[in-house]
Amino acid sequence: MNNPKEKIISIDISSNSIKIGLISDNLRVDYFTRQDLKIYNEDIDGFAKRIDMDDLWHKIKIGFKEITRRYISDNIKIIAISTCAQRIASVFLDEAGKTIYGGPNTDIRGIDSGYLIEDAFSEEELFEITAHNPSILFCLARLLWFKEEEKESYDRIKKVLMLDDWIAYKLTGIFCTDLTSLAESQLIDIKKANWSSEIIEAFNLNYDLFPPIVDSGSQIGYLKPDLTRTFEINNGNIPIIKNGADTQASLLGMGAIEKGDLGISMGTTTPLHLVLEKPYIDPELTFWTSFHSIHNKWILESHAGNTGSLYNWFKNCFLNRFSEDSDALIDTFLKKSKPGALSTFSYLGPELMNLKNQTSIKRGAFVFPPPMMISDVLPVLDDFARSIIENIAFGIYENYQALQKFQISKVFCAGGMSKSREILKVLANILGTNLIIPEYKDSSFIGAAMSALKTLQYYENYKSIIDENIKFETIENDASLIENYSQIYLQWKNIKNKIDNL
Repeated sequence: MNNPKEKIISIDISSNSIKIGLISDNLRVDYFTRQDLKIYNEDIDGFAKRIDMDDLWHKIKIGFKEITRRYISDNIKIIAISTCAQRIASVFLDEAGKTIYGGPNTDIRGIDSGYLIEDAFSEEELFEITAHNPSILFCLARLLWFKEEEKESYDRIKKVLMLDDWIAYKLTGIFCTDLTSLAESQLIDIKKANWSSEIIEAFNLNYDLFPPIVDSGSQIGYLKPDLTRTFEINNGNIPIIKNGADTQASLLGMGAIEKGDLGISMGTTTPLHLVLEKPYIDPELTFWTSFHSIHNKWILESHAGNTGSLYNWFKNCFLNRFSEDSDALIDTFLKKSKPGALSTFSYLGPELMNLKNQTSIKRGAFVFPPPMMISDVLPVLDDFARSIIENIAFGIYENYQALQKFQISKVFCAGGMSKSREILKVLANILGTNLIIPEYKDSSFIGAAMSALKTLQYYENYKSIIDENIKFETIENDASLIENYSQIYLQWKNIKNKIDNL
């Protein structure tokens, strides 16, 4: 399909940003806006966090107006609005549909109510039902926190939504959820693909709190007429397509849809998702199982932790004073510094997924040859930058290795850090495999738009959409570096084991 006047508006609320894009029916990104997501702490320890929901909705309106005013003279037709949002984030509404609470994926106020869950279910029992842990991260623990700590607010709660559910409600007035959203709530029975009656009844929760489930990527209604005017859109009767979790939308947009496809989403964090044809409950209680956006497909998740946030921290702390384009500076450093970075290693977070062992805060460290050594070949800033990228890549590698027993066939990669070819080359060489990279690295936009095209029957299935519209580049690994990086990783790992015991 290629009608230049027909456009899709995609909304993606990520961990840090509010992104709204104008996408053509052949998946070209004509324009997009990016604004900061405002999150604030409610306690001095930083455990309890909230999204400023009024600010979020205000910025959504600003984003729409910026796009429509820019293209109003082109007489475009908006054929759909498609949404997705960060996983785990949840929203509680009152009888009038007003927000009582909106919490991001980093809100762990549930640490104070976790004992209630532990009293009702063992870790093994809860994981067998939900395929997720630890309980303090998810909507269930937050809901119980309000029941314990803010009873007056809890009594006012009439609907429990995930963040994409809330966006869909604001656009249509309809309450619903989907399986990709619900999978990150710890209120689901992953095998039954439904709200868990066992969990709901164990905590005496009202079933009316929980909305009906729709298919991910389905049309749930139309844009409310008053919002057509508010957003300054010319045409009416605009279908709203609900996708749910932005990570699953990203998998669509990067092309990871077949059994054995591995999608690496290099954003603020880096989850690795392997596409499965049936659910798998990890007996070690480590890897999460969720639903893919595609019906009757699941994903098994391992997670490298805070990767993009580490990358941004390093840029802000060490590089911004040297260059306005610190991303380009890191690429230059990677070209100059050799693998292993003159025995300079960093230990700043990325590692094998192990959410069962989060009781202590690990120390961050750089380990490098000191200036008092006899050798005059000493690490410089270039090498410290490479050590950061190699730390991130080693963390991804550990999770990649753990998933290999499930037979990975192809490896796809998208997200902010994948915009750097130099970073991708390091990752491909450490993994020892080729990486398939889509043209648009902000692939959640594309995935959301793909759902709209399929639902509106522009295409028969996702494969035909990908084959006809998405361009890919292959980043090939250098076979001559695989053994070298294997030895460097072992050095890194040996030192890490010692640092973890500090």
